[in-house]
Amino acid sequence: MSKVLAFLLILTIPNMAMADDASDSSELEGLYDLYQTVRHFCGGISDRISSVSGVSKINTAVTAVGTVAAGGALAFGIAKARTDEYIEELQKQICERGGCDPDKIDQMSDDEFFGNVIHPLTEAIEADMELKRLQDEQAAEIEKSKRQGKWRTGLMVGSFGTNVASAIIAGLNRNQSDLIQQITACNAAVNKLSAARNAAIRSGIDPIENPILGEFNDTIQTCGTLDIADVEKIEKRMTVVMGTSIGGAVISAIGTGTSIAANTDSVRNDDTAAGKQQEKNLNTAANVSAGLATATGAVGTGFNISLISLTRKLLKSAEQCEDTL
Repeated sequence: MSKVLAFLLILTIPNMAMADDASDSSELEGLYDLYQTVRHFCGGISDRISSVSGVSKINTAVTAVGTVAAGGALAFGIAKARTDEYIEELQKQICERGGCDPDKIDQMSDDEFFGNVIHPLTEAIEADMELKRLQDEQAAEIEKSKRQGKWRTGLMVGSFGTNVASAIIAGLNRNQSDLIQQITACNAAVNKLSAARNAAIRSGIDPIENPILGEFNDTIQTCGTLDIADVEKIEKRMTVVMGTSIGGAVISAIGTGTSIAANTDSVRNDDTAAGKQQEKNLNTAANVSAGLATATGAVGTGFNISLISLTRKLLKSAEQCEDTL
């Protein structure tokens, strides 16, 4: 009887070993299929992120140019205000020398006439020369003020254009739902591969005898670092960039119109108190617009720079993942 049992045992043991081998092979095939799923969903993510990064870099350059343009408009506006103040000072000096009233002599009393008109010829010549110098200097300053006004207007137009471009770029790339869906699918596939690998090891499959389990682990470790929260941050920051760019475009448009109005001849040549006040108000409004456009441009540029940093972090994780696939 014992001989029969021994014989049956000898026959059974190889069959059990073959069954274990078949089970191990089946589990490894299942793991490989899950690995292929990871490759499918996780591959190509770096290309998408690179595209987002490129957009952020372009938009950073655009908003930076717009910020510089608005800042330049503000600088020219401030310089123009100083020039206009100097023009007013020159006007006072010209008026003090009789350059504002050609009929002043007719209005003088005899004492004023003898005291102010009948004086040594050399003094008269010197007075005329000084008056002419002041008038020439004022004319040059007026032309300078006009040029500064034109530069301010031109730079405000540039600020408007870059803000519109930035708003369009950010708006077109704000929605990253496709990238979020792909990373979600990638993370789900990685989690399934991780769970299946752990189950295979618990079932008795030796990682040393099956080095492919180690390769699967490398993929799990690197591809599991992609974070959807980072993509959601990208969407939020692009929304901010779009909003600030739209606001900057509106402000720049208002500033451009105000700057043009302030530099027209009808406004500049109105020497009444109301006319002079209107010119000052328009120039002040144009300068305020330039300052606000500079501020919004700086905010947009700052958020674009943060986008570059964020996409660089995501891109590094995605590339490391794809290197293991």
